[in-house]
Amino acid sequence: MANEVRDAKDGLATLLSGIPGLRVLDYPAGSVNEFPAAVVLFESRDTAQALGGSSFAGRIKVVLLVSSADTKQAYDTLDTYMDPLGTASIEAAVDADNTWGGNVDDGRLVSIDNIGLRKLWGGHYVAADFHLRFVKSVST
Repeated sequence: MANEVRDAKDGLATLLSGIPGLRVLDYPAGSVNEFPAAVVLFESRDTAQALGGSSFAGRIKVVLLVSSADTKQAYDTLDTYMDPLGTASIEAAVDADNTWGGNVDDGRLVSIDNIGLRKLWGGHYVAADFHLRFVKSVST
């Protein structure tokens, strides 16, 4: 049985794991000890009917965590992932394959927010939320 939501998350996680040095998790771990880390979380989906099938649009949030031990270094590291270009850019990685390995019809970064010091999942981190939207056609 197909799991289109899982496939979209897995496709994005695989794509992000191609960024050198980035650890990718598909669940909120009890604590994160290896940095930088990206936590891929499914947020929501909408449906639409079309001739011969249907499609849905989904939203995924990637929470990027960096160590808060050295605040300046943490923000400098975070900046490289938030930049629109470069080898560490999440946006550039998504734009390089907007089908997320063939798992979605189109996937794009739509915004980055909630940047700063945060307490999440039992730890203190410097973090940012990357919001992505994807569209997937499915057969009925």
